[in-house]
Amino acid sequence: MKNFTYKALAVATAAACGAGAHAGTATATASKYAVEAITSTTAVTLPTITYTMGVARASNQGFTVIVRQPAGSTTTLSCGSIPTVTTNAAGAAVVTVKRASTTECAYDVDVTTNSTNVAVGNQINFAGITINAHGLATVGGTEKLNVALYDTGETARVDNSNDVQVTVATSGRAVSLVATQDTATQADVNYNTGNSPLFGFVAGGDDTATQAYANFNIVVDATNYVNATGSAALANTILTNVAVTVAGDFSGLNTTFSAGNSTVTAAGNGGAVTPTVAYANSAATITLTGVQLTANGTTQVAVGLKTLATQSLGTSRTFSATGVANASTAGVSAQTLAGNSSWWVWGANGIELRSAFFNNDTANGNLTRFFFQNTGTAATYSATCQAEAGVTPTYGTSKTGTLVAGTTAINASDICTFSTGKRGSITFTINSSAGKIKGVYQQAINGAAASYIPLERPYGAGTY
Repeated sequence: MKNFTYKALAVATAAACGAGAHAGTATATASKYAVEAITSTTAVTLPTITYTMGVARASNQGFTVIVRQPAGSTTTLSCGSIPTVTTNAAGAAVVTVKRASTTECAYDVDVTTNSTNVAVGNQINFAGITINAHGLATVGGTEKLNVALYDTGETARVDNSNDVQVTVATSGRAVSLVATQDTATQADVNYNTGNSPLFGFVAGGDDTATQAYANFNIVVDATNYVNATGSAALANTILTNVAVTVAGDFSGLNTTFSAGNSTVTAAGNGGAVTPTVAYANSAATITLTGVQLTANGTTQVAVGLKTLATQSLGTSRTFSATGVANASTAGVSAQTLAGNSSWWVWGANGIELRSAFFNNDTANGNLTRFFFQNTGTAATYSATCQAEAGVTPTYGTSKTGTLVAGTTAINASDICTFSTGKRGSITFTINSSAGKIKGVYQQAINGAAASYIPLERPYGAGTY
């Protein structure tokens, strides 16, 4: 019984000591590589990989340490400098190259004195390793490497029963387009004292009566993203330019971009910079060079569209903003920047109601009238008549007026007549919100049943 007690105590003690041992670990602060700066064949310099020992090694326990590709990887390695080992005694561990290839970097670690010279917690640092034929040229790429420890003859593993894997690199865009939706711009139904409804803007915020403004930002993140050498991915080193296209309905707007016209200004590298603007096919392409952009941070771009004051701007317009980052590194594909399909959304302080046909013939007792239902407060209106080719409208006393709360009837002939004929089209611009006004055109031929044409709202969903 006494011997059994001693044996049981020895087993318990051994188990406790074994529980105190732990496997070594491999770590690296994975670099984020900018896809604007590299191709798949660009050799990229990896951050230092650190292996922390989970066991101690004495002078008779030299070992081999290997950094290699994971199974199935097509990455090619370049081994960099000889690893360094932090030990309890200066110079106690000497590292030499055992072999080097495109798939692995193997080193012998010679422990040189009789004491325990590589202790638990000591570190082996692998610096300057580069990889090629990687997947970092596309957004979301990830590269990993394995670290393995063996005895000197590589017949048995040391510290771990399997390779220890570590993520060494990821990839993403260092450049982004931030186009936050702007809904502040409104066309003004009272522009120019009501004589040209919706020809200009409601003044407020950045907008004036004749020019509306919206901003977007080009952001370069060189704090978190690096180029192939591990240096900051600065705008002036990785980019030729960034081109942002603003697309939408430019009808009735000035499409010349210069002082006194529509404008594009930017606060970039060192202060104000002047972008290049090209307009074609309902789109303005705004280009800033890499040097113009803030090297690491935000470049704010302000777009100011000026009305020509020649037509109604309508009650609803939407402009998109999309971008492309063009890299300065040969072979790097242009990067599409996610923007905003509804970047700049215009409204109005009024509505439009239209009819593609009306008749103003009052002969023989005919009735040709417009009826409006107004569930809100009294609202002013203005009417514009359109005629066939060669026909000129002449306006009457009801070209402008007020839609009272309730029902308003307006004789078509009091709005306008035509130099030839009696038929045309019409647009009413009304200083009210869309949900409060409905309208119909009535044509009642003497002795026959009346017919009605609902007035259509051209902006927004549905009719009425």
